[in-house]
Amino acid sequence: MPYTIKIASVRVEKQLAAIPERDRSRVVARIRALSNQPRPKGAKALAANVYRLRIGRYRVIYKLFEKEEAVLLGKIAPRTERTYKDLESLFE
Repeated sequence: MPYTIKIASVRVEKQLAAIPERDRSRVVARIRALSNQPRPKGAKALAANVYRLRIGRYRVIYKLFEKEEAVLLGKIAPRTERTYKDLESLFE
């Protein structure tokens, strides 16, 4: 059964909208693919059930809930020094 993809906050929607259209469609396609394979090749565990997915210069940080079969998107951003700061606060 496919996983449900949820968004942690309105902030994530704004981050996605800020991505240029030529990159956004690729990012959205990879996010949708998480519903069938929540740990795709190249996904890296950052903390307990928190993963990072690289999509070009963008990073998608998400939390995986196995029992609920859900993926919670916490952040979509270009890679910078601040991309990985305060991971747990993304999912509160």
